[in-house]
Amino acid sequence: MLVDNFNRKINYLRVSVTDKCNLRCLYCMPEEGIKLLSYNEILTLEELFFFIKTSIDLGINKVRITGGEPLLRKNILFLIKSVSNLEKLKDISITTNGVLLEEFADDLKNSGINRINISLDTLDRKKFKFISRRDYFDNVVRGIKKSVDTGFNPVKVNIVAIKNFNDSEVCDFVKFGIENNVEIRFIEFMPFGDKEHLRFISKDEIIQSIKRRFDIVPCESGSGGPAKMFLIKGYNSKVGFISPMTEHFCSSCNRIRLTCDGKIKTCLFAENNYDIFKDIKKGDPDILRNRLINIIREKPAKHKVALKDYKFKKCQNEMRVIGG
Repeated sequence: MLVDNFNRKINYLRVSVTDKCNLRCLYCMPEEGIKLLSYNEILTLEELFFFIKTSIDLGINKVRITGGEPLLRKNILFLIKSVSNLEKLKDISITTNGVLLEEFADDLKNSGINRINISLDTLDRKKFKFISRRDYFDNVVRGIKKSVDTGFNPVKVNIVAIKNFNDSEVCDFVKFGIENNVEIRFIEFMPFGDKEHLRFISKDEIIQSIKRRFDIVPCESGSGGPAKMFLIKGYNSKVGFISPMTEHFCSSCNRIRLTCDGKIKTCLFAENNYDIFKDIKKGDPDILRNRLINIIREKPAKHKVALKDYKFKKCQNEMRVIGG
């Protein structure tokens, strides 16, 4: 069992399998893209599997595949199928931007994925093209609907709430969730730059916007995750809120993150990464287990981003590498 110095049981691993993405979102990537890691700089699928298996042997039982855009990783279905067959694993899921989802949905389901999260920050086609610099809105919507038809449960649509961009669409998203049988989740914008806190909207502001049109009441989240869930009365539908800025859930944080180039982050906002690329390459489970146990012990008690005396600054790794 992986337990940190604050007696938190770490059982959730998020694995970024690639730094590649087929969108160029304004808050994530320059229009011309980035210098991608070379083949020799990223972990192979076999090495990713070795890390995941070793982590599961230590007590990890929940794995989420992320990116970049994970569906761009060649032979990703091989990794997913291999991980889903591990006996001690309870859950494997994926987060995607949805561009390729219509094409991959059936194979993802057959490979062992049951739950899926799709990032979509606007329901306006023009605004989608503006923020992503790509005209893939219809692809994403078709991917969402295909996921529902394929039988993923739940299908979650994640929206980062951004002032003066999509704050006027809050109720439209709730309606979209009701009509398409998907779970809508609003995420507070996490300011990684000196002035980006000016785009922040709190969970409470979002809830107040929704209450102008819908009657919502708190309910159990059901997943044990950080989202605070609400039932939309009169509909068989839920809406969730993740509020890392206004309501720390650090005391119950149960996750670590692995990047595709072999770095562990014990907290999204942690100052330091733990480079275990060479440890994974060695292929020795004892070495990797000992390293993981020691890294977990250094997981911080909480992040400082919401503190008033904290200077907002850019996260050490871009979100495109961390995988959220």
